[in-house]
Amino acid sequence: MAILGQIQRRSSVLIMIIALALFAFIIQGLIKNSSTIGKGNVNTIAEVDGQKISRNDFQKRVALVQKQSRNISNMQAMKSVWDQVIKEAVLNNQFDKLGIKVGQDRVRQLIVDNPSIKQAFTNKQGVFDENALSDYIDQIYKNKNSNPELYEQWKNFENSVLESEKEKIYMDLVKAAVNPTLKEGEWLYHYENDAVDFKYAAVPYSTIPDSLVKVTKDDILSYIKKHKDQYQTEENRSLEYVFIPLKPSAKDKQKVEEELKALINDKEVFDAKADDKKRIEQGFKNTADAEAFANKYSDVKQQARYFFKNQLPKEYADTLIKLNTGDVFGPYTLNDNVYLSKVIDAKQIPDSAKAAHILIAYKGAMRANPSIARSKEEAKKKADSILRVVKRNPAKFADYAKKLSDGPTKTKGGDLGWFTYGQMVPKFNDFVFNGKKGQVGLVETPFGFHIIKINDLTKPEKAVKLVSIIRKVEPSTETENETFAKAAQFANEALNTKDFNALAKEKGYEAKPVMKIGRYEDNLPGLGRNREIVRWLYKSDRAVGDVSKFDIENGHVIVYVTGMQEEGLMSPEEASPLVKPILLKEKKAKLIKEKFKGNTLEEMGKNANAKIGVAKGVTLKNPVIPGFGREPKVVAKAFVLQPKEVSKPIDGNRAVYVIETIKVNKAADIKNYLPYVEKLKKERQTGINQDVVKALKEKAEIEDNRAIIYQ
Repeated sequence: MAILGQIQRRSSVLIMIIALALFAFIIQGLIKNSSTIGKGNVNTIAEVDGQKISRNDFQKRVALVQKQSRNISNMQAMKSVWDQVIKEAVLNNQFDKLGIKVGQDRVRQLIVDNPSIKQAFTNKQGVFDENALSDYIDQIYKNKNSNPELYEQWKNFENSVLESEKEKIYMDLVKAAVNPTLKEGEWLYHYENDAVDFKYAAVPYSTIPDSLVKVTKDDILSYIKKHKDQYQTEENRSLEYVFIPLKPSAKDKQKVEEELKALINDKEVFDAKADDKKRIEQGFKNTADAEAFANKYSDVKQQARYFFKNQLPKEYADTLIKLNTGDVFGPYTLNDNVYLSKVIDAKQIPDSAKAAHILIAYKGAMRANPSIARSKEEAKKKADSILRVVKRNPAKFADYAKKLSDGPTKTKGGDLGWFTYGQMVPKFNDFVFNGKKGQVGLVETPFGFHIIKINDLTKPEKAVKLVSIIRKVEPSTETENETFAKAAQFANEALNTKDFNALAKEKGYEAKPVMKIGRYEDNLPGLGRNREIVRWLYKSDRAVGDVSKFDIENGHVIVYVTGMQEEGLMSPEEASPLVKPILLKEKKAKLIKEKFKGNTLEEMGKNANAKIGVAKGVTLKNPVIPGFGREPKVVAKAFVLQPKEVSKPIDGNRAVYVIETIKVNKAADIKNYLPYVEKLKKERQTGINQDVVKALKEKAEIEDNRAIIYQ
């Protein structure tokens, strides 16, 4: 029974520990499936180097990630789990090849050493009780049939510990293989400390206008074919869309205003209970209970409260603050809502006050300390007694508060500082703002009994107590139909256009682009989550120029397909933003090089109208030429040129250069290069885990069947 009691006490803690561990590894358990399902079968979500991953296991994990994470969509959870299962599969192949195994004793030790486990099984003496942990685990296994969920969570936790340890062993082996040598440490030392002085003649690429250099689609295609590895892309779709919002018309707003106007004054109505005799129904202006009246007709629950001028809407503040008790103002518009406001009261009151209090709480009072046992009657008696003492000597109020108050401000002598009208609970607020500076009194609130001292008040100013009827202006059926007709007409015209953007401008709309939408995206910039549009984009019969209209919550979206890119080499259009600047630079460099004629740097610079200068103390680590920025290719050349040797024109990042080395200043050798070895080691090992997994994924043969399941 004692063990079962421990399980009941600790289950919630352990479930939380297990859940956190699973989520941190995104449920690190390996997916093992010995199924012989054929290629492309819907029961296999993926196959990685022959290792099948079952659809059922995959979807369970997606569901669990969604359950553990708030505000994550099904597609986002799916992509997260996909990355993880592929990582697990490629790493598992490595574990098998290298014979990496972790024994149960090691797994047990890792669980015991887990800080959260230690905390959960620490006894009253503050000592970790391993026997209690063992008993807990035994009970989980014994009760696996009666509590399968807890058993499954524990098994997954153990698997996550096992797989994390395997990965650590594997990554440690990889890191051990990338240890730099002393010679490499020496190289890094000279890379950072050797310096060169050189003269240069530079002609910036910017001296040649882009209009003088033509880059064609064929140029781009030729370039990306020569550099295939750099310009690979995943399949994606691009579109332009026009959003036609569904919003209330001027007629809709006018209708609401007329309805509110009809509520202001009294009116005759027929009373069905009195044989349809006429009776007077009071309006908002004359009703005895304006707050109840407002709540009857308002879309937003109302409570009357005082407002100072600076708290009122700026555009109506001057008018509202001048109203008198009983006056009605409106209808007026604020934030797409229509208001009708009535002044219930108007008076001069301070807008801010400074006060201190001594709180005497009782058992059951709001936020009362659980250790407080006094009854409400006892608390009232104590508060009355303290009030008498304070009134005799108000100068010692802070001392009494520090000794007697149950409130969190007792350490400050009960000082609450400055607060605005309405900030405190009603009775507390009313006592302070209706009182005078120096006044001491007692009030009861849900927190207990307060002995209050008013320390200061701002100068009174006018405040109006307002209550409002607030109506949301919604689109009418007529407006909905008109908006739908506009969207349908535009979509129909877009079917026959070759320039969606131009058509949108002609009709007074704005066409917005969304580029490179992946097959499993569901969040589109400007449109939010909209899986329906993405599914439509990836239908097998989709083509550039296709148009469709989608009805969303607050309007209609007309979508026009502008691009369809399959997995593989980028299209010239997609690669253009990346490649065109490179080709422009290459063609400009060719034109500039033709100008560098002569035998000396000065002669060549003059003929090319170049800027001539000297760079001193430049290192390979920081290859900056003053006025031009980083130019590693140019600086590297300066290190290998013989003194007074003039280089051929060099294509730099910002300009074409001709250089002449003045002197190479080689740093003196040092006795110990180990600090540089350690520095290199740290640099190489930073991010190595991610780099290794990325390389393994690129090398693996992966069959992706998600498209069969996630339509």
